[in-house]
Amino acid sequence: MRELWPSPADDIDPVTAYAADDRPAPPGRPWVMTNMIASVDGAATDAAGTSGGFGGPGDRAVFVAVRAVADVIVAGAGTVIAEDYGPARLTPALAALRAERGQPGVPRIAVVTASLRIEPDRRLFREASPDARPLVLTTARADPDRRRALAEVAEVVEVGDERVDWPRALAALRSVTGADVVLCEGGPQTNAQLVAGDLLDEQCLTVAPFLVGDEAPRIAEGPTTGARRRLRLARVLADEGYLFLRYVRDEQAG
Repeated sequence: MRELWPSPADDIDPVTAYAADDRPAPPGRPWVMTNMIASVDGAATDAAGTSGGFGGPGDRAVFVAVRAVADVIVAGAGTVIAEDYGPARLTPALAALRAERGQPGVPRIAVVTASLRIEPDRRLFREASPDARPLVLTTARADPDRRRALAEVAEVVEVGDERVDWPRALAALRSVTGADVVLCEGGPQTNAQLVAGDLLDEQCLTVAPFLVGDEAPRIAEGPTTGARRRLRLARVLADEGYLFLRYVRDEQAG
């Protein structure tokens, strides 16, 4: 893998590159990053409705490297179901690096679902270790029977009345888990809510060398009430036709 910007170099190790980045937690909440993949023409999913068809070896390496820096990985229930999420798993070497930084061996997974429309027998819950049970971020109006069923396999955290309140959700992740860095892996509606709330500090984007056409979703889709945040390009990596872009919040642009 090569670095094209800001310091051109060959044989870059993504784990080293992403681990070295500074991610200061803002007051009252963790640093929030997203990691998404999209085709050259902006599609966030392939014809099957998932992002898996876009990936390659380099993308997998960056995916693991980005996950390795997170304390908590957040995803909407639709993404968890469509991508058949399991618990986060890292190599012993990555777990050791996390331990040196004072992090648990693996990140915890947090599922966002206002309605609790996710079944407790999914692989994410079945395969979770007792010391890294998933979190479920939900609302006061969620079905109480579903809440009780999920509470058997996850830590259910109420973070809103009818909709998930993202400032409240992020504050809860910090207080419940001590998270300094939260990684959001989508889906597009979840990403759009973070954009609308101006809560996104870092966007990692893989540009995959495909054209899709059709009416595929973007990496962020949904009402954002006119939100617009200027980002600063911090790094560009390249591997076999893929580009790996790291953008961070540009505070000078407001």
